[in-house]
Amino acid sequence: MSNLNQAHPVMLITGTSQGIGKYLASYYLGKGYLVIGCSRQKSDITNSRYTHLIADISNENEILDVFKFIRKEHQRLDVLINNAAINPAIVTVSLLPYETIQKTFKVNVFAPILFCREAIKLMSRHKFGRIINIGSMATRHEVAGESIYTSTKSALNAFTRVLAKEVMSSGITANIVAPSAIDTELSKAINQEALTEVLNRNAIKTWGDFNDVSNSIDYLLKPESKTVTGQIIYLGGV
Repeated sequence: MSNLNQAHPVMLITGTSQGIGKYLASYYLGKGYLVIGCSRQKSDITNSRYTHLIADISNENEILDVFKFIRKEHQRLDVLINNAAINPAIVTVSLLPYETIQKTFKVNVFAPILFCREAIKLMSRHKFGRIINIGSMATRHEVAGESIYTSTKSALNAFTRVLAKEVMSSGITANIVAPSAIDTELSKAINQEALTEVLNRNAIKTWGDFNDVSNSIDYLLKPESKTVTGQIIYLGGV
């Protein structure tokens, strides 16, 4: 069975132009991975083992183009981290435009599903793969004004748990890592007073750290973690 002991395992991370995705790309480059990142914006990461692809992940064809590149250049994929997400509207349901609902589900649910679908085809060839979907503490706290974002992350949780059962026989695991609030562009767009109130519901009431995320992912990437699948790991004592 193939595993991460090869010289430069191949990792795909979505949303690497900023925030958690950018941190994870730099972190795993430091650990010897070949990293392919994608986002709608350019990336300032400079490393010979990093490739950045401009892609609108709400468009299926652009997702397929990402995988065309991976098949052509690497012929394999060992790790997929679905990190990209949007939270464009903090409003009550009565004020939600249809376009906002549609866009949020396209990016937060449809895109990760498509990335998983295509990743499985590559991972199955080598009977090894690690899929990590980035979740949210919102699914536990159910904050007023975040009905759509929370719904998308809840859908991702359910999808991942079912996916784990479908791909286990191919040597692939699928898990959710759900950080507490971390200082990113996404969290800065949220009302800070409301965010502080939500953090106070956690066992750990301070902001989370990027290292919390990579530490949890490191555990899931280990060959010894082959039976850890279908799990939702909440950080910060959510």
